[in-house]
Amino acid sequence: MLPRRRRRACRAGWSCETRDGCGVRKYGDRLVLDSIFYVLSSGRQWRMLPRDLMPWDAAHRWFTKWRRGGSWDRIHDELRRWLRIGAGRDPEPSAAVIDAQSIKTSEGGEARGFDAGKRTTGRKRHVIVDTMGLLLVVAVTSASVLDRAGGRTVLARLAAAFRTVSLVWADGGFANSVDCTLLSWARDALGIVVEMGT
Repeated sequence: MLPRRRRRACRAGWSCETRDGCGVRKYGDRLVLDSIFYVLSSGRQWRMLPRDLMPWDAAHRWFTKWRRGGSWDRIHDELRRWLRIGAGRDPEPSAAVIDAQSIKTSEGGEARGFDAGKRTTGRKRHVIVDTMGLLLVVAVTSASVLDRAGGRTVLARLAAAFRTVSLVWADGGFANSVDCTLLSWARDALGIVVEMGT
């Protein structure tokens, strides 16, 4: 029978070094984070991690585990709360700004499309930030998706994640004299007022 402390370590998902399937963690959090941040900031492949960091497969395994478990989202949300409190604001936002940006991309990965307005082939980021510019919600679609359609996706996610937000500012791409259904839909379905900027 394993000692209680080692049984708890196994249930927590620690990597094991001993033959009986349990033991101390092989890599500390700092080394795991350094390895993950190296890949994310440099844009390199996992297999190109330098030797002074951890093995690429272990780093990728930890990154995937934390992503699937929602750890990255929880860390991001907590950091945003700290920044808002530090700036003398409420921890949860009450107003936000929505925008979309088309980006040129290469083949592979998510669906690609052509944005006729920007004359760009690639993907589009639909983003909602708070009034400090801190990220609240993001969705990536084909560049051919109109701002109004992508806006519905991110506004629905915003309403589900941030019940405190009741006002969102947007530019002319999200509504115009021909189609302003996004504004009425957000108000009626989500309880969010979308105000168009000048």
